[in-house]
Amino acid sequence: MMSAPDSKPGLPDAKDLEALRKRFANTDLNNPGTAALFNYALERLPSDGSTTRKPGQSDIPENIIPLDPINIVQMEVHMPPLPAVLGELQEVTSKRFVSASDVGAVVSKDPSLTAWLLKLVNSPFFGFSNKVDTVTRAITLLGIEQFKTMAMGSMIHSLTNQIPPKTINLDIFWRHSVGTALAAQNLWKLLKRDEPERLFVAGLLHDCGLLALAYAAPKTFIALSQAVSNSTKPRYQAEQELMGFNHARLGGMLMHRWNMPLKLIMAILHHHQVEDPVRQPEAAVVHLADVVARATADDNEDCVIPTIDPVVWNSLGLKGTNLTLVADSMLERLSEMCEMLKN
Repeated sequence: MMSAPDSKPGLPDAKDLEALRKRFANTDLNNPGTAALFNYALERLPSDGSTTRKPGQSDIPENIIPLDPINIVQMEVHMPPLPAVLGELQEVTSKRFVSASDVGAVVSKDPSLTAWLLKLVNSPFFGFSNKVDTVTRAITLLGIEQFKTMAMGSMIHSLTNQIPPKTINLDIFWRHSVGTALAAQNLWKLLKRDEPERLFVAGLLHDCGLLALAYAAPKTFIALSQAVSNSTKPRYQAEQELMGFNHARLGGMLMHRWNMPLKLIMAILHHHQVEDPVRQPEAAVVHLADVVARATADDNEDCVIPTIDPVVWNSLGLKGTNLTLVADSMLERLSEMCEMLKN
């Protein structure tokens, strides 16, 4: 790897360059995908040393309290259940024949979700010329699959509102989740697979285990985040060493409790450690999308980037240039999509 240049116009600040190297320290730069992402991130470094650095947490507890993920999921440590309307929505849309009115009848049971949907569909992002004032009409215009995606985004947003302040940087969390969702959707399209909306949902929810932990045990989460920030390993590896489980396992267990589809459960459970990329292509794509989103992040929090699993890389048959194109497309839509989904 090249030596750090001196800080001068047109070149990255030496500290920013060193920070970038540390982020990629655990990756394999001989992998074409990782090499492409490193070069992509290098080109995005500012030349004036203005990289955003987030202040550290204060009042960090010294000890990480042992937790059992089963206790969290079984609500011995309290976790909110999946809103009933989303469970019904999942059930009705899984049927072979379903209409917008069928879906609308379920959604209308939840006034807050109804209001959120109508606000969204009337936003400038969609640009419909006439005001949409019924749920059925909104679903007809959006499409059932896209609506399900947005409904899941609503679920994640509602959970973030229940987490104690300063436990987790929700702006960073949200931006990474949406970035992974966009990258996963684009990768799935690139692989010419059907139903890319499913991969958007999988990417959006892939780190739901982090939210579950932050909600259930905020003091432990803060202590853990401090320990992770001082680690040279990716977050999921540091979590495994410190707690005996990681956020991917917790997220998969939570999705199972919420009776989500098996493919979604497996994508979340295995997005860091893909057991069989041929049989679990969703997990393989979310694994790669997570790396793309982290490699192109503008912040330094939770910054150690996981390495791309070589078995996953070989199974997908992609090139390094594919990832830079996916990153371009992701970043082009990221800010607008974040605002649309979280408001």
